[in-house]
Amino acid sequence: MAIEKISEDLLMEILWRLPVKTLLQIKSVCKNWYAFIQNPSFIYLHHDRAASIAAAENTDCLLVKRFLNGGEGGVALSFVPNETPVEDINISSTGLDIKQLQILGPCNGVVCLTKFGLNSPIVLCNPSMKEFRVLPQPSYKNDHISNLGFGFDPYTNDYKLVRFGMISTDLPMGDIDETVEIYDLSTDSWREVDVESPIESGFHCWHDSYASWNGNFFWYAYHSRGGGGSVIMAFSMSDEVFEQMPVPEVCLLDHNSEKKLFVLNDSLAMVIYPNWWSRPLVFPPEELLLEKSFDIWVMNEEDVEVSWTKKFTIGPFQGLDWTLGFRQNGEFLVESGHGQMLSYNLYTRERKEYQVHDQVRGRPPPPNLQVLLYTESLVSVKR
Repeated sequence: MAIEKISEDLLMEILWRLPVKTLLQIKSVCKNWYAFIQNPSFIYLHHDRAASIAAAENTDCLLVKRFLNGGEGGVALSFVPNETPVEDINISSTGLDIKQLQILGPCNGVVCLTKFGLNSPIVLCNPSMKEFRVLPQPSYKNDHISNLGFGFDPYTNDYKLVRFGMISTDLPMGDIDETVEIYDLSTDSWREVDVESPIESGFHCWHDSYASWNGNFFWYAYHSRGGGGSVIMAFSMSDEVFEQMPVPEVCLLDHNSEKKLFVLNDSLAMVIYPNWWSRPLVFPPEELLLEKSFDIWVMNEEDVEVSWTKKFTIGPFQGLDWTLGFRQNGEFLVESGHGQMLSYNLYTRERKEYQVHDQVRGRPPPPNLQVLLYTESLVSVKR
């Protein structure tokens, strides 16, 4: 059968079963195939189908920030489908300080790479296509630390970043100007929006407790001026406004625990567990690996009311340190005190270790893993 004679329905059935790497190789076979693979409808259908298959067959992939040669060889982004990395993505050309790299997302296979700090480059990346886009600098170059949120607006079919922070002015010390800026991929530019920021509301958003879900970006936040307690601060990518949501009641009483936001079974979840500064100060360092338990709370939305339910308690276990996230098959991912990634299945209670770092004899890998549940995508960040 000639290529030109294949019907669109049959072509769709063939192409959307293929991985991204193969589609990129064959899209130049003919103009018809090229147009089909580049079509936005096909791109989103392909991603949604891949995500559905991964969920049904427990074949989801992890995107892991890991250390090479015990930390001496730098940092790599790697795909980890099972227990060991299979492919590294070189991000050295982006200008990022990769040892302090943060990854936001993913949204339809696109992630945002940045560094929590001052005026760091901000990069959009599609790891499955090895595409990068270094964003223009925002209008305000602040000498205070900013918060970033990354998401997808389904109404404008656009990818957005929201940025807010404290901008120093020439006013007397202690006075600050506050601004909220949004980056749109479609225009490749930043714009200031007239919306009250969390800082104006008196809240400080934790830079390491966040999640992207259902067209919103969420931060765990506490009232920096006292008396306001803790909240979940949400930003809607479509409405471009901030909203405060309640936290589990235990957060209002327990100030000596870590609170990390994740997505579990298509719901917003929070993991609460003892933090390192609540441990007794003892030596040698190995004795800091004390037993700890992890409480997993899931948010319920009924009409306009928001509530939380504690679904699981994991542990107590020894040697587990930071929470990393969840897989579709119910694996709860945790970083050990020696920098390795471990998993505990919420349903089967099976424990497993992932060898994500290069092994160097006598030198444990440094901490600070970061893990995202990832589905490959044809979305281009170079448009």
